[in-house]
Amino acid sequence: MMSLKQCSEKSDINLQLVKIENALSVPEVIKSSPLICTEGKKNDVVKQIIRIIEYFLKIVGKEMEVFQIQILAGDLYDRFKTDTVDDIIILFKMARKGEFGKVYKIDNFEVMRWVDEYFLHKSAEREKMIEKEKNSFKKQSVETAMSDEAYAKFTELQKRISDPIKKRAETFSISKALKSMDGYLEDLDKTSQKLSDNDLKFEIIKTQNTNKQAWEILVLEQERRKQLKINSI
Repeated sequence: MMSLKQCSEKSDINLQLVKIENALSVPEVIKSSPLICTEGKKNDVVKQIIRIIEYFLKIVGKEMEVFQIQILAGDLYDRFKTDTVDDIIILFKMARKGEFGKVYKIDNFEVMRWVDEYFLHKSAEREKMIEKEKNSFKKQSVETAMSDEAYAKFTELQKRISDPIKKRAETFSISKALKSMDGYLEDLDKTSQKLSDNDLKFEIIKTQNTNKQAWEILVLEQERRKQLKINSI
């Protein structure tokens, strides 16, 4: 995300946010935006979220008390900790356009309802990306055997989509661990437990045709989670 940290005047912040939201899309966020939990201290990120809320309120002509904005920003930080600030920008853009229904009021409960709907939307977009990637790979495999160069390019593209954030390594160490295959496999059983269900799916697809041993470890983790859900019923 283009940083808001350097903006001091509200007019500068608003102009910057206009540029940012016009350039954003959910697929681009999934592929390249940094996770909130890798963005630095919580207070610094919360300040950026407050600016986004104030920008939204100004556009829709609504008001909130200062303390309400601060509480909402903190709650959004918690909900999006393993997502991105760019997701929050898109969330409010969708709300402004009426994609969650007409905006009659702004309070914490209403915004959290939008958050739930946004996560469903983002999940659907992620699934489309996975399916598109799988179909592309199957088509290439059927039509012709990949050259080493073509396969390397495909693997790199798959990695960019599968690992939503280039800086994600600080939180999910799989990409970082890939630099050392021995270390990757040695720690994978523990590292995989830190992945969200969607990220685990991505890693399974990514390793299915490239690293059988890693794929088997990831599938075991997926099965372990399924059993936990069954046993908890």
